Amino acid sequence: MEPLTIALVNVPLRLPTDTRKWITVPPQGYGGIQWVVANLMNGLLELGHEVFLLGAPGSPVTHPRLTVVPAGEPEDIREWLRTARVDVVNDHSCGAVDPTEFRPGVALISSHHMTTRPRNTAGCVYSSKAQRAHCGGGPDAPVIPIPVDPANYRTATRKEDFLLFMGRISPHKGALEAAAFAHACGRTLLMAGPAWEPDYLDRIRRDHGDAVELVGEVGGPRRNELLATAAAVLALSQPATGPWGGIWCEPGATVVSEAAASGTPVVGTRNGCLAEIVPPVGGLVPYGSAFDGHEARGVLERLPAPGEVREEAIRLWGHVEIARRYEEVFRAALAGASWG
Repeated sequence: MEPLTIALVNVPLRLPTDTRKWITVPPQGYGGIQWVVANLMNGLLELGHEVFLLGAPGSPVTHPRLTVVPAGEPEDIREWLRTARVDVVNDHSCGAVDPTEFRPGVALISSHHMTTRPRNTAGCVYSSKAQRAHCGGGPDAPVIPIPVDPANYRTATRKEDFLLFMGRISPHKGALEAAAFAHACGRTLLMAGPAWEPDYLDRIRRDHGDAVELVGEVGGPRRNELLATAAAVLALSQPATGPWGGIWCEPGATVVSEAAASGTPVVGTRNGCLAEIVPPVGGLVPYGSAFDGHEARGVLERLPAPGEVREEAIRLWGHVEIARRYEEVFRAALAGASWG
């Protein structure tokens, strides 16, 4: 079949440390959606498609069929799309585009990354069955997990003793519970991510400060090193109020596929997608922070070996395989298929 011309619309966000610049694809530091876009983009390029990346000016041009469009502001993105000669717009911006402004024949596929109802429900793709149900998607709406490009992640021949929390240090992400789990195990928890809620961070320090080492936001080689050398990654999302209101339902959990691609098993709760994706590459624990030390250590002892974890990650979420699944959805939409 003929290759497609695809506009990938990243969620456009300014770099917090320098608002003159944009968060790129891949991101300079924290940026779950940006990693989703980066891995999917690599898969689509490997399949021979042409990709235009919007919403991330300054991103590196890593392939001859990749064009980074210098459009970051939502209006600039929409202006470019009004006249774009593309087959498909794959929107990862959570609704910053308007399909009524596209040229005739252009298909819109919206990849939903939030826990609220999508703005464009027609043609929406969800990251997990849990997210689809939580957001009111129809039973025929496609579910495609978050992709991972194994070439972007290194593995370590020997794991170190520390546990890793990587993400926003917030109640819905379970940072406090991760600290409690590490404390119960007698392990050090490296906590990598932005801390925008000082009272919550103070509580973690007060209750479990002897078990926690804050490393801040990390990117590049340091990020990969932490993912590869940790004994396990803790993804203990909780049914707490999320950043957009309502009870948090973990939609896709980028860190799970990234950790697994690095050969690092994951300990998760059953929140949202975690119940679906963690068991093949790790183990599940209850909600809350009341962990028994013996039981917590047993969870770590039963985790799968690094080689098994990486093999499962590539089998389940390899970027080329996930890109093929997106390609099927793109071609179906172009052929007239629709869902709500």
